[in-house]
Amino acid sequence: MKNLGISFVMSLFIGILLFNGVCNAQNKTQPCKTCDQQEMAFEQYNSQREMTGQSTLRLPEFSGGMDSLYLYMAENLEYPDALKSSKAEGTTLVQFTVGIDGEISSVSVVRSSGYPEMDEEAVRLVESFPNWKPAAKNGEAMAMKTQLPVRFVYYEEDEE
Repeated sequence: MKNLGISFVMSLFIGILLFNGVCNAQNKTQPCKTCDQQEMAFEQYNSQREMTGQSTLRLPEFSGGMDSLYLYMAENLEYPDALKSSKAEGTTLVQFTVGIDGEISSVSVVRSSGYPEMDEEAVRLVESFPNWKPAAKNGEAMAMKTQLPVRFVYYEEDEE
């Protein structure tokens, strides 16, 4: 890491995905039969409330899983130089699309940290991601929007 490091917290990554990542069938409280937090089952109903089928949805995933995502972010996130003197801290919520080929696109800030420098760095970081494993519906790859919080915490490393 550089002279100054960044600590970040990414809580509820799965929980803040665009569709909230809740493993329940449509408006029902039935738990997902296949849920390993990667794939969810959804029951489909007609207007007479008769079950007409079932589909599965797998969420997009950073290659190597969450531990690899945390490591990638720790190694590639840079605390903005312009904010070092103020020791500012904040969280930027970034939205992006994981395409059917796993490529990251349409990166934007959904909720600003209040510091444009942090927001720009969070977008730069997400744009630098390698391809992800794409989402899939019934086994067929699909594009999906995803949101990710990027937390900036200032600290000084001990120089030895």
